[in-house]
Amino acid sequence: MNNYLEQLQNVYRNDDDFCTRQIDCGVSVTIAFLDSMCSDIKISNYVVEPMLYGEGSTDFAEIKKRLTAGAVVKEVANFFDVVDVISNGHTVVFVGENCLSVDTRTTIARAIVEPPTSMVMRGPREGFIEDAKTNLTLIRKRLKTSDLKVTTLNVGKYTNTTVYVCYICTIADDKVVNKVIQQVKKINIDGVLDASYITRYIDQNKTALFRRVGMTEKPDVAVGKMLEGRVAIIVDGSPMVLTVPYLYVEDLQSPGDYYEDHTMTSLNRLLRFVSVLASVLLPSLYVCLQMYNYQIIPLKFLITVLNATQAIPFSPLAEMILIIVIFDILREANLRMPSAVGISLSLVGAIVLGDAAVKAGLIGAPAVMIGALSGIGLFTMPDNTLILSLLRLAITFIAGMMGILGVILSMMMILFYLCSMQGYHTPFLAPFTPPMENDKQDAVMNKPLTQWTKRPKSIPNKNQTRRGK
Repeated sequence: MNNYLEQLQNVYRNDDDFCTRQIDCGVSVTIAFLDSMCSDIKISNYVVEPMLYGEGSTDFAEIKKRLTAGAVVKEVANFFDVVDVISNGHTVVFVGENCLSVDTRTTIARAIVEPPTSMVMRGPREGFIEDAKTNLTLIRKRLKTSDLKVTTLNVGKYTNTTVYVCYICTIADDKVVNKVIQQVKKINIDGVLDASYITRYIDQNKTALFRRVGMTEKPDVAVGKMLEGRVAIIVDGSPMVLTVPYLYVEDLQSPGDYYEDHTMTSLNRLLRFVSVLASVLLPSLYVCLQMYNYQIIPLKFLITVLNATQAIPFSPLAEMILIIVIFDILREANLRMPSAVGISLSLVGAIVLGDAAVKAGLIGAPAVMIGALSGIGLFTMPDNTLILSLLRLAITFIAGMMGILGVILSMMMILFYLCSMQGYHTPFLAPFTPPMENDKQDAVMNKPLTQWTKRPKSIPNKNQTRRGK
């Protein structure tokens, strides 16, 4: 018996999913596979039938030639490779002391549909799914060039998750590509169940607040970033594809921006920026103006606020923090509930609970309005909702302690922190810090596509020319 076969049977002892079968085709051949990972039809068509009904000699070379119906047939050099291929759905054929692997993987994946997190009015509606091979196909479908290179890695002691590192060799910088591959290779973990596991390891700064790795569910977005020099990372089992390097300005960009008129795109991005800034600062400004700097408020508005809040038993700081916490609880509960129940929960929480609290005299109507506006504005940048909510709460608390000076100092500290961050030779706040005029063509303001002649200088790349004259 083949030595590898004995070791394999020992490894998969007491595992009913592990199957072996002997085939007599002039020479004794044993095939081994995992039933749940393999397709019965592929095993029959690619392995069993060619060996039973093939003609010619029965040596190893001839048997290998018979298996050419399989998409991928290769010799396995050592026992670790045997375990690897059989765990990934291949059928292993043992012939004497030699062994071959034939790709007989079963295909279990959901349909390619529009991703729920990146819905667009115009543009492609295909989205990544949980199968890495399908996701790689969606990228190759858009990049029909031999310059697209893919490095395959396996991560996870028990999951042995397939990770594809994709890049365009004539655009992406070799230092960035090599650094990403090294970071993935260094991952030593029991299992990788989603792409978010990988982000913790390839984020060089290990930032606790702002994410430094891009994530997208749309193939066109991933390809667009690769055309600027970024590296895409596909993780088997996850519909999210990672991209590095990452700029903070990418949070202002939407997948549909590039299929709309550049003027409307610029207005929409300005609206997002103003909405997020107002969402973070409105509660803190409301608190500090009431407690310390009420003389800044116009007299008529001040009288209205005083009439609405004079019977409130809480201080403005406690009132606003209570409202922010309630809205965060409702948001979290809404995410955890089924969609049908979640809609009812949102209506009950936002309308009934808020109206009852105002009528009971526990909180004021102006504070509820400020809290609601702040909560809605956060969702214009959905990927950063939790981080911005935390900053909003922290700045509000500081405003209650120090007044408007605390708000200014908090914003300065956050800005200094963002300016100090960089990863993969890319400043996080580029193209504004440091200033790069060429890159501002697709920052907050969006120039017409016909004027994009150079690739972003903030992203390391080999070829700066994007469009010829």
